[in-house]
Formats: sequence, structure tokens, C-alpha cells
Amino acid sequence: MTRRAMSATVITPLGAQVRRDIALGWRGRGQALVMLGFFLIIITLFPLATGPDEAQLRPIAIPVIWIAAMLASLAGFTRIFADDVRCGWVDQVALSPLPLALYALAKAVVHWALTALPMLVATPLMGLMLYLEPAGMPALLLALALGTMALTLLGLIGAALTEGARGGNGLLAVLVLPLAVPVLIFGVLASTPADGGIVTPHLMLLGAVLLVLLALAPLVAAMALAEAEAETGA
Repeated sequence: MTRRAMSATVITPLGAQVRRDIALGWRGRGQALVMLGFFLIIITLFPLATGPDEAQLRPIAIPVIWIAAMLASLAGFTRIFADDVRCGWVDQVALSPLPLALYALAKAVVHWALTALPMLVATPLMGLMLYLEPAGMPALLLALALGTMALTLLGLIGAALTEGARGGNGLLAVLVLPLAVPVLIFGVLASTPADGGIVTPHLMLLGAVLLVLLALAPLVAAMALAEAEAETGA
């Protein structure tokens, strides 16, 4: 088999997988709306609790947005593989030419697009409500985009490792939240550049974390899914 034929054998199932996940995600878009609502509610609670004082809200605005994004993202991780495992789709993927690692990566990309992108779109409005300066919004949005991608990859690992486990929701939170701390720290610091620039050392560190997760997370998720399927088959 030529290299072009081998590439087509992988790319065609990968495209079909992405289209399938987008269609299923759109059909079940209520879950994404719930996560977006959770994100908005968390942020809105702070002005209600502290009052509309600009001097109190502006210093905590960026940490509040990051924590809201992290908690809202966590609420959707348990569903990344749950439906596919339940209906036997993972078994079909394991028998197809599509590697499980690429299948896991496709799940992460579509999940991020359906859940994190709406939060990014809503972030400028939430930032204005918390008295953030519009000039600082590009740095926040770029850092938040990279950070939510990294969080999604962490969720991919957690979802694969806890799939089928009793009390999986709590176990997933225990696995993901400690690993998400560096993402949260670098993300908040990258969102508040001291010199007014966008590309900062903290943003580079956040990008490095994302690249490491991009290389490792699909492989770890694939191994966890393969092990789970082997135990189920046994």
C-alpha cells in the first residue's frame, strides 16, 4: 500500500468521525448550553455577592473568568466517551483503520469547539461586566483559548481513565483539577501581561503545556480505552 493510500485510509475515517461528533453534538446541544449557562452564572454571582464596585471587581475579574471556565469545562468531560462506549462505537473504531489515538483527538477537538468556543464568545461581555479594560481583552482571549484546549486534553485523559468506573464524576474531578492548576496559574498570568504585550513568557509556558498534552493525551486516552475494551471483552 502506497503512502497516499495509507493516508487516505486514515484521513477518510477521521473526517467521518469529526462529522459524526459534530452532528451528535449539535443534536445534543442542550449540554453545551448548560455548560455555557454554568459559566455565565458563576461569573454573574461575583458582582451579586460583592456589589457592583469597580474597585473590588476589576482585580478579581480575570481569575473569576478562568475559574468559571475551568469549572464549566469540568462539568462536560464525563460525556466525552460515555455515549460512544454505551452504544458500542468505540468497539467499531477499534476494528476500523482509524487509530484510537486519532479518534480520541477528534473527540477532544469537537468537544472543545462545541463547549469552549461559546464561552470564549461570551467572555468579552462578561469582562465588561467585571470592568475589564477592552485593551486587555485580546491577551485574555488568546490565553483562555489555549487554556481551555489544555483543559479539554486533561479532561480527555480523565474521561478515558474513569470511563465505566463507579463514581466516575467525582473521580474525574480528583484527577483533572490538580493537573489543571499549572494551566490556571499560567493562564491567569498570561491574561494580565505587565508590559501590555500579548506574547509573554507565561503565554509561552501555557503553549508548551498545551503541546505536551497534545502529544500525550490522545495516546494515554487510547491506551485507557483499549484496556477498558479488553477488560469488557474478557
